[in-house]
Order: sequence, then structure tokens, then C-alpha cells
Amino acid sequence: MALTHILEPIRINKLEVKNRIARAAHGTSYGKGGITEDLIAYHEARAKAGLGLNILEATVVHPSSYTHTVAAWDDSIIPGFTALGDAHHKHGARMFVQLWHGGHRWAPADGRAPLSASTVPCPLGAVNTPFAMTHDQIEEITEAFVATALRVQAAGLDGVELHAGHGYLLHQFLCPLTNKRDDEYGGSLENRMRLTRDILIALRKAAGPDFPIGIRISDYNVPGGFTFEEAGEVVARLCTEGHVDYVSASMGSPYSIASMLGAMDMPVGYMLSSAGPIAARATVPTMIAGRYRTLEEGDQAIREGSADMVSFVRGMIAEPDLIAKTVAGKADRVRPCIACNQGCVAGIRTSLQRMLCTVNPAVGFEATLSEDLIKPAKSPRKVVIVGGGPAGLEAARLAALSGHKVVLLEAQAALGGAIQIARQAPKLQTIGDIIYWLEQEIYTLGVDVRLSTYVEAEDVLAEKPDVVIIATGSLPRMDGFQVQRPERPVPGFDRGHVLSSHDVFQRPRDTLGKSAVVLDDVGHYEAIAVAEHLITQGLKVTFVTRHSSFAPHIEAMVRSDPALGRLRQGDFTLHVRARLVSIGADACEVGYIDGEQVWREPADTVVLVTYNEPQTDLYRALGGGLRQKPAYALHLIGDAQAPRDLLIAIREGHLAGRIREDA
Repeated sequence: MALTHILEPIRINKLEVKNRIARAAHGTSYGKGGITEDLIAYHEARAKAGLGLNILEATVVHPSSYTHTVAAWDDSIIPGFTALGDAHHKHGARMFVQLWHGGHRWAPADGRAPLSASTVPCPLGAVNTPFAMTHDQIEEITEAFVATALRVQAAGLDGVELHAGHGYLLHQFLCPLTNKRDDEYGGSLENRMRLTRDILIALRKAAGPDFPIGIRISDYNVPGGFTFEEAGEVVARLCTEGHVDYVSASMGSPYSIASMLGAMDMPVGYMLSSAGPIAARATVPTMIAGRYRTLEEGDQAIREGSADMVSFVRGMIAEPDLIAKTVAGKADRVRPCIACNQGCVAGIRTSLQRMLCTVNPAVGFEATLSEDLIKPAKSPRKVVIVGGGPAGLEAARLAALSGHKVVLLEAQAALGGAIQIARQAPKLQTIGDIIYWLEQEIYTLGVDVRLSTYVEAEDVLAEKPDVVIIATGSLPRMDGFQVQRPERPVPGFDRGHVLSSHDVFQRPRDTLGKSAVVLDDVGHYEAIAVAEHLITQGLKVTFVTRHSSFAPHIEAMVRSDPALGRLRQGDFTLHVRARLVSIGADACEVGYIDGEQVWREPADTVVLVTYNEPQTDLYRALGGGLRQKPAYALHLIGDAQAPRDLLIAIREGHLAGRIREDA
């Protein structure tokens, strides 16, 4: 399909943007309060591939808000802004800055009470009860928005965007659930939008008539909240009064956080149900988001009149060269975003506290891991990789990119490893997209792939390798082990109706019975996938976990909480801080870890989701772990080293595939 709309230029105020491909503001935590080299490198990698408009992540205008993103309340930020702008302008891209205050969603780092319209706490529970802003504080915050905009302008950047959505400060004033004021800032819509309008008027007066000023706005997507109809009315009034030059229409708030960051169960363009009607009220250029992955999808949205610009955030996190590859006729080589939210959302909340990407390990490390930096090997090596799961596939791809001769040996008849099982789970179908892409890439790059090939150490050595990479994965542990009772296996673990998370997806429906108990010892998504599969098969499911909460090791806001909501639509019971006492023929004895109470749960099927066992026999047979190193370089990666998650598997494959010349 021809891209008849999305590559056309567009004007915002008097500023021409070369195409209609944008990237909405999104948190990275690369800035740590400023503009860092990592932040610039991340954004420039997308700008140089053809991006039209980029909008910097939430930029804090006042120290009364969270400061882990980019803090811009004094002039020290200006040189960083200038460097960021230069990194865009030399590639013909435009750079705006989003002006932001978190309100009750983010407390100041020094422990002061967060500010808001009223004393209504944030439903996410991350901060304390907020302080209802005084008129002096409202004036001070207004001045801070203006001062930050002037710094953006002084630095030579192209425009600003006022964030009045997603449950942040200005949204809190707009929403009747969070604005209980009885003064000129509360009550009617006219009053609730007063602060937003006043800031926009002040911005225009200070920055001048030609400086682009936009607004990002969303509904609250919760009963009794700020509706998309009200958001549309706000947009219509602001456009009529000439206060904004573009509108970025979005969806959601802390009360509906999953709708802000649609996971893989959300369709392309899912935000249009709310953002579409908001954008329709605008008389200036509009932008929408909503899990768009291809330029064809974005072009269709523009062609159908949904918006004038389309945002590609996660699509271009996964594939910086999305635009360049598509325009060059290589759309089939665009690395797909699988919308797992494991790296881009949850990564910020991990110990690394920075945005990552499950399918693209170079994200956030562009200065050292960008594929643009890969050079042809001066002395190509013979690289033998055992295991065609995600770790082995990525290792093969990277080694082949450098020109090494790569042989990939896989015991199964298909590539993909455990992902071939995971993709059978409800809501996880698109997880397989990355496997299809990796498979296509390694064949394109000339990797010698041998399927249905089980190998021993002598088979590997017969290839005369210079480098051996073992990516043999892991298998479910089915010995009845429970972390809370390591001294003895669960009695009955060896019964015929006790299955692993792999087995359950292969069993015919008529063998599963009417009820199931799922033991989750891990706290990740694996047990959720099993439970959802059984629920969709019509079983009553009892979920037993040693943890104090449901699936604590994955992102709650956009993964485990929505999953729990889906499960509870079926016949589902959750027991936390619990264990299996024994497994009988048609029932399990279950007990709480902290007490003596034991009860029976019906179980025609029992699924044990416990820690997997890494498959290391081949690695050790080839000399792994010995003091005397073999003649070849030997690497152990992915779940074969230790069972973890897809992000780590692909990252370790990526690093192992970057064969050092001195290896």
C-alpha cells in the first residue's frame, strides 16, 4: 500500500514538519534530572532515521514535583536542551518539550506533600495525601510553566506541549473526581479548565505568536471522571480562542492505567474510542497514539481522518529505523514491538531504573550497542550456536551481521524454544512476532540452520568451531519442589494429572476435567498464562501462590492487575501466602504459609509453575566451568545459564553474538 498521507509535510503554527510521523512524550529515566549523552543518543537514533516530530518526555517545571525525568526549572538545563535540539535539527527533525507537573501522582524527592487541586489521593497509592494548592501556589506554578517554556525557546528548540492529561496536575484540576474546589478553579467545566487556559495564555504572551504551543489531553476513562466529551469541549474552546497550535489526544488516567499503555491484547488504534472524539473537536493539527507499529497503519489513520499525525513510541523503541526501512521497501525487516511492556514500562521500575526494550537490547545503550556501530569482522570466525530459542536466535543474528560463519543447531522441528508454547496462551499471541522476525533475519543473513538436530559434545566439536554459544534453555521443574518447603516435595507431585506449564498447552480439552489448581512459586507471567488458558477452557481455577500478592515480579499497572481482572471474570479463586500440602486424585490440600489451616480444593488438573532447571549438560561436556579453558571460546546464555525472562534472554544473545576479535 502506498504511503499517501503520512509522509506529507504539515505545519504547526508557522513551523513546517517534514512528515506526519511523531513520537509522543514518554518516560525513559535516562536524564536523571538533566540531559545526558544516553538521552541524546536514544533520541538521535530515531531522528536520523526520518522522524518528523519528537516530543521530549515529561519535563518538570517546578521542584514541587518528581525530578527523575528532566528537571528544567532553572537555566542550567539550557545547554542540554540545545545539544538535544542540535541532534535533531541536523537530521531535519523537529524537537518539542513537554511541560509537566505530576501533582498528586508524583511527590517531591524531599518528602514534601505533593500538590493537587484538592486533597484527593492518587489511586496508584505511590504518594501521600496531597495539599490543595493555594492561589499563591497556583500563580507560582503558572510562572514556572512559562519560565520553562522560555528556556526551551532560548535553547533553540522548536515548540512546547502542555501536559493536561494522564492524571497529572492539570488533569487533576480538569477532573471532578480530583477537583473538589469551591473557588474559581472548581465546579463547572469553565472553572476546572481555568488553570490550563491561564497557563496557555501566559505561555503565548511570553513566547510570542509564532512559537508552537500544543496540548496533550485525555479523558479519565472511569465512571464519574473527566469524560472524552468534556475533553473535546476543552479542546474546542482552546482552539476557538487561539491558545493552541496542535492537540495530542490520548486516553486514560491513574484510574485506568492499562488504557494508557496498551499491552499485546489491545488492538492497533485502540485509543480511538476516546482520543478520536477529542481530536475531532480540534481545528488545529492533531496527533493520536495507540500501539501503531507500521507506517501503513498510521497512514490509514490519517487517511480515514482520525488525526493529522500519528505517534510511534513503542514501535520506534523496538525499531529505530522503522521509517528508513519502510521507505526503502524493507518493511518486512522492521523489528516488531510485541507490546509486552516488560522493558519500556517495567524497566523504569527495575533496579536499573531506566527504559529498556525486550526485543532491542540497544535501547538506552545506543552509544555502545547501536547496530550502526557493527563493523565487518577482520577475521571471520566459525560460530556454532546450540539452541534456537530467542537467546540463540539473537546471538546468531548478531554474529552473522559481523560476517562470521554461523551454524545454528536446534533439536526441535521449529525455532523459537519456549516462546512457541507461550504464544499459545490467551493474550500472548503476538509474543511470537519476534521469533518470526528473528527467524527471517537469520535466514536472510545466511545462517546455516539445522532443525531436528540433537547434538552431543562430539557433534559440536566436529564443526571445528572458534566460538561455541550454548543456548539450550531450561525445562520445568517437576520434582514437587516448593520454595517455602524445600525440605520435602509435595506428596502426590508424580500423579498423572500433575502437569507442567508446557504440558498443559498440549493437552486436549477433554483430558483436563472441570477444575484445576495452579501453583505459582515464581510470581511472573507464566502462571497467569496457564490460569487464563484453563479459564478459557471452562475450568474452575484455584490459584495458589507463596507471594503476598498476585504475580509480584511483573509490572502491576499494565500486566498483572489487568490479568487479575480478566481472570476474575471466570470461576477463579486466589490464595496468597499459601502452599500445596498434598496432591490427591481429584483434589489438593492447600494451606496458608503463616498458619496451620488446611483445606481441600477440587483439582482434576494440577499445574506446577515452579523454577525451571537450566539445561547445562552440553555446556559442561564442552568444558564449561573447568579451570582449563577449551581451545574455542565458550558461552552460556539465556535460560541455559539461569531461567529468567525474554528480555534477558535476548539481551544475553545479543551480547554473546558480538564476537570480540580477540575472543
